[in-house]
Amino acid sequence: MTNAANLRKMRSINIVITAASFCGNKGAAAMLQSGIKQLRERYGERLRITLMSTYPERDREIIASMPERYDFISVVNAKPEKLLFPTFPLAVLYGFFGRVPLLRKPFPHNKIIRAYSECTMVVDMAGVSFVDSRGFVMNTYAFVCVAVPTLCGAPVCKYSQALGSFKNPYNRFLARRILPKMRLICARGEITKSALADIGIIENVRLCTDGAFSMLDGERYAENVQKLCENDSFYNGYVVGVSISSVVEKRCRKLGIDYKNIMTEFVVHLIAEGYSVLMIANAAREDSIRPRNNDLPICSEVYAKIRDKTNVRYYPREMFPEELRLLISRCKVLVASRFHAMIGALEKRVPVLLVGWSHKYREVLDMFELGGYAADYSELTSDKLWAEFQRLLENSEEIRAKIAENLPRVKESSRQNIKLISEEIDKRNTR
Repeated sequence: MTNAANLRKMRSINIVITAASFCGNKGAAAMLQSGIKQLRERYGERLRITLMSTYPERDREIIASMPERYDFISVVNAKPEKLLFPTFPLAVLYGFFGRVPLLRKPFPHNKIIRAYSECTMVVDMAGVSFVDSRGFVMNTYAFVCVAVPTLCGAPVCKYSQALGSFKNPYNRFLARRILPKMRLICARGEITKSALADIGIIENVRLCTDGAFSMLDGERYAENVQKLCENDSFYNGYVVGVSISSVVEKRCRKLGIDYKNIMTEFVVHLIAEGYSVLMIANAAREDSIRPRNNDLPICSEVYAKIRDKTNVRYYPREMFPEELRLLISRCKVLVASRFHAMIGALEKRVPVLLVGWSHKYREVLDMFELGGYAADYSELTSDKLWAEFQRLLENSEEIRAKIAENLPRVKESSRQNIKLISEEIDKRNTR
């Protein structure tokens, strides 16, 4: 092996991860855990990760509390207001003047620009982006998240996510402007892939299922859940998991649908029918009462309205994504309004009924031949929810068989995320 080849082999791999955090949405945390561990397995001690976090203080605390040794991860404050100003204008200037030595000197004082300008690859882990229904603010934010590193000269890969549709002119303009510049876009399903093709984005697109499908359980997390459940007779019964979402609640409220009351009635009905109910907050921020990335407020309100709590379990705290998934594995079936609660159920071969708001649910369930179990929130009523739950129970064994049949292929597709991204990293690293 030549000296040059040896040097490339020993060179540090500096990865910046954006649009994800450990705090808040545990779906994002699951994607992070899966991606980080696979990258670490591939690159070992050479790997350095910078996490662009919207919750930097809390993310540092969570990383420090993990059983894994994550001293190769540094956290940079990338809150939306900081990213939009001053970082985005500075990145625009950097795009024009960053290659001029004398003019480049002030830019590294901005930690975000410095990290992007020095990195090997940027991995964008937004679970969903450039979606018409997300509106002006969120689509602008999605654009800025990838425009800043691009302006800094950093190559960007999009981890598996849902994109589109692109019927809104503003969203379509942003997507067509920035997405072709990505080294790789991992489309989460056929609906996303088709939506991208509709606006001419084909060459840099590969189909990869959600990254959380390849998240490992971890011994320490399994021990924690085992201790929680082993002395509680609750888990000996027929446990129905119920994932309640602040996002779906907000969307229902705009349509005049009382999601909170419907979910309360559903839980009470389950208890009356003799089921045990595990309420799951798949997004949690203990330090906040705001609903953004936080299902604890609405879950707590529903829980408070239940008079007889004997056959209900609810843990009103922030948990690790592995722990949430292992708790879901204790359920016979799951009724979910959170995407990654659904992913956890499918990975654990638990039949699941979705009440959601985006094609992102349907395109994943389609991979298991279960697209018919994705219910649209806009048609939600107590009677319809109970009827769909009965259908889920009646067909649970058939559903379980379809999950078992398709899961190995889906998990392999999930692992393709890091395989394909690593190929782009290696191309970059051989220069």
